[in-house]
Amino acid sequence: MTEAILGVAFEKLSSLVGKELGRFLGFDRDMERLQSMFTAIKATLEDAEEKQFSSRTIKDWLQKLKDVALKLDDIMDECAYEELSLSNQVQSSCLSSFNPKHVVFRHKMSKKMERIKERLDEIAKEKEQLHLTERTLERRSEVRDWRQTFSSITEPQVYGRENDKNKIVDFMVGDASHSDNDLVVYPIKGPGGLGKTTLAQLVFNHERVVKHFELKIWVCVSEDFSLKRMIKSIIQAASGDACGDLELEPLQKKLHDLLQRKKYLLVLDDVWDEEQENWNRLKSVLSCGAKGTFVLVTTRLTKVATIMGTTDPHELSMLSDGNCWELFKHRAFGSDEVIQVEHENIGKEIVKKCGGLPLAATALGGLLRFERKEEAWLNVKESNVWSSSDNIMPALILSYLNLPIKLRQCFAYCAIFPKDERIEKQYLIELWMANGFISSNGMLNAQDVGDDVWHELHWRSLFQDLEIDELGKVTSFKLHDLVHDLAQSVAEEICCITRDTDVTTLSKRIYHLSDSTWGSHQLPKVKSLRTCIMLNYLKERFHSSVLKFYSLRVLDFVNRNKLSSSIGNLKHLRYLNLSYGKFKTLPESLCELWNLQILKLDRCNDLQKFPNSLIWLKALHQLSLSGCYSLSSLPPHIGKMSSLRSLTMYIVGKESGFLLEELEALNLKGELFIKNMEKVKSVMDAKKVNMSNKKLNLLRFKWARNEEFELQNNVEQILEVLQPDTQQLQRLIVTNYKGVHFPQWMSSPSLKYLNSLELDGCRSSLHLPVLGKLPSLRDLTVSDMTQVEYLYEESYDDGVVFLALEYLSLSSLPNLVRLSREYGENMFPHLSKLYISECPKLWDGMLQNLASLETLEIRNLSNLEVLPTEIFNHNVIESLYLRDCENLQVLIQGLHSLEKLEIRSCRKFSVSAGLQHLTCLQYLSIGTCDVEGLHYALQHMTSLKKLSLRNLPNLESLPDCFGNLPLLQRLQIDECSKLRCLPTSLSLSKLERLYICNCPMLKKRCEKETGEDWSKIAHIHDVVVW
Repeated sequence: MTEAILGVAFEKLSSLVGKELGRFLGFDRDMERLQSMFTAIKATLEDAEEKQFSSRTIKDWLQKLKDVALKLDDIMDECAYEELSLSNQVQSSCLSSFNPKHVVFRHKMSKKMERIKERLDEIAKEKEQLHLTERTLERRSEVRDWRQTFSSITEPQVYGRENDKNKIVDFMVGDASHSDNDLVVYPIKGPGGLGKTTLAQLVFNHERVVKHFELKIWVCVSEDFSLKRMIKSIIQAASGDACGDLELEPLQKKLHDLLQRKKYLLVLDDVWDEEQENWNRLKSVLSCGAKGTFVLVTTRLTKVATIMGTTDPHELSMLSDGNCWELFKHRAFGSDEVIQVEHENIGKEIVKKCGGLPLAATALGGLLRFERKEEAWLNVKESNVWSSSDNIMPALILSYLNLPIKLRQCFAYCAIFPKDERIEKQYLIELWMANGFISSNGMLNAQDVGDDVWHELHWRSLFQDLEIDELGKVTSFKLHDLVHDLAQSVAEEICCITRDTDVTTLSKRIYHLSDSTWGSHQLPKVKSLRTCIMLNYLKERFHSSVLKFYSLRVLDFVNRNKLSSSIGNLKHLRYLNLSYGKFKTLPESLCELWNLQILKLDRCNDLQKFPNSLIWLKALHQLSLSGCYSLSSLPPHIGKMSSLRSLTMYIVGKESGFLLEELEALNLKGELFIKNMEKVKSVMDAKKVNMSNKKLNLLRFKWARNEEFELQNNVEQILEVLQPDTQQLQRLIVTNYKGVHFPQWMSSPSLKYLNSLELDGCRSSLHLPVLGKLPSLRDLTVSDMTQVEYLYEESYDDGVVFLALEYLSLSSLPNLVRLSREYGENMFPHLSKLYISECPKLWDGMLQNLASLETLEIRNLSNLEVLPTEIFNHNVIESLYLRDCENLQVLIQGLHSLEKLEIRSCRKFSVSAGLQHLTCLQYLSIGTCDVEGLHYALQHMTSLKKLSLRNLPNLESLPDCFGNLPLLQRLQIDECSKLRCLPTSLSLSKLERLYICNCPMLKKRCEKETGEDWSKIAHIHDVVVW
């Protein structure tokens, strides 16, 4: 890693020597001496990198060398900044020895370079005392081009854990279901890297387990076992809700509401806390579930297993050499390669050194994945590293030492994230770029190089637990905690502050810092900080301190109420995230950050304008403005920012410098939202943009309805010439387009990757584009289009129409009469969610054979009287929402699979005729309907868990059948003014929460202790009446 840092610094120095500024500073004289020192030191670095794991002295020596390399890098950055400063001056003149400013700068740089040479001399002399060996290794220094190697990513196979999995599952759904314990706690114990988490995942996702539990919760514990943190983590994992800054008591109550009387499975992964009292406190909160509730714990510690377990721990055994070989073989060779005898023989010897640990076998297999020289395999087998320890670390250290030089610091930098945290892949690549770990290489830009680096580290088994989006792209991942330990070991200059970090002991040598503790302490006193990630710092007192870290390359500084002009002093800054800021303007000094590459201002809702001099930021390649709704314009002549590759929003203006043609010279990719399309007057201006040459995957056009909108008369031609690269486009949004016809490119078969389309407010358009044959279109939203009659007007040709469509939203379409002009057998085969609102002509015979429909929501359909039987498969539909359908009277019969039903403001709907035999229904909400027959309907809903009755002014009594609804947990009664009393059977119910609002006759009867109906509801844990 040290070699990579030194190498980058010397590359910069070499480049500067050939320029006027370098010669002026006299660096050409320094270059030869520094190069000589570097060459002598470099020869021993590989030996030092290996021995640092067993020698503190050598580790310290490497750190000193790293310090010097980073100081040299700072000097080179200062020079680069000075060069940019000269080029940005209007009256730029050649460097003059007589210019006082230039003389001072040269003197300053000369002194710094002298200190660098002196320090390198000292370090070179210290080297002689360390007895390091000079090595010359044949090792690939560049990153593999993964786009030519693999098109997809697969996770490692699991071997040798079938019996373990079956044993735990059998116990979980068998004996544990009848246990007398309030909480069955089953520990899985074993050393790190043995596969405890993998086994727990196999159990957690097993089909029998999924069917057995009402609720499944996974929490990665690691070292922080505080009660508040654990409760918040469990709530978030169970419900998806963040709990903010709630105090302990409301948190406990919220968790109790979530878990009470539910048979749930909770996995507590990677527990370290050995304090009995901490577990007892959490256990008392968890002991509210139904019989059969199960807690699965993974831990390395016998004491933890003893304290927490209600059963003997499951001692996970080492894998056999045979299973280790299968795991190694899968990683090293894949599934298709023919294995050479010599590789198999050496590989099996290597596997014996893994000690039965799957992580070791996977790491070593990844290490040798693309290495077929027999010598390289023998080097791994015979490495001295194996003698340093008898646990998993030698295998991981070998993986690290065999990384290409430039990848070592990329891997080590991952220590800046907390253990067990999910890491966003794109964010990590941006941080690598900002720190100069990766850069464009002539053939690939820095982003593509970053992708390749990430892939290589993944295939070497250093990354795991991938999350993949619907397009098959990795969005996030994790590090195994032992791999995180390795990263932290080789990068002691990286600090991630968590609740367990002793801030007072932090070294002043820290260069990269992240803090996730909400600013609960003073910032450490460090001198040369390069990364500062303070995502949770809400207190302004940290603002001025952070802006004094003048070596910063990365500043993640969200939620700022204001931004000081001293931000301009951070001249090394490459990455600046100011998202969610409350400021209205940016300081002019920000435009002096000439090294800045990435500027994020997402969700800065109050931001109104930019300084015009923002275009001086010639290095800026990403400007992110999502959700900046108050922004009225961008700086003029943004087209001069030639490095810009990502611009999420462009606001078209009327004057020169603000026209659409500013986008012409920008090679944009990713996301682009073009606002104020009504200001585009010239088709030629639009054509100049060269939209088809930009690599956009999300594109949005929006017109504002104003006077200019009314006067624009060439809108169809304008949108036609703004055709994007249809092979790249994945999502398209068009708002308030006033053309009669959509452009031809929107009907092109080449839109084969388009998965989402939104058309809104296109009121003059007679027809939709031809969309039915697009192979990837998954989501379609059509709204506020007054002329459209059909979604699909083409003749049916027996082919599949809307093959991939899963979600369809139709609203404010007054002339839509049917989904398709002609019906066919293979239409909408995968449509699972359908939303319809304000489509008055749509219903009679509108659709049929929606066999995959699971959710149907209908609003404002006044002519709907009965749901037709041919709409959906009665055994598939799960959720039905009906609102403001004033003539709806009954549902269709036989909705055996229906789990959720909401009926609101359907005044003619008859409960007695409309809610029959809904035996699977779990959630029922009725509002503003005829409730006659509610008693008969409810008594058959034996699966009901939640009942909501709202705005039922004629409801005088509730059915006396609550004792027959064994699963009912929540009852909400709102604005039922004539409801006189609660039924006696409510006292027999298993309700957990009762909410009564705006029911004056009930309010008094339900007063605590004194109300006439209090005895009926006193057993309910949570009662709210107001």
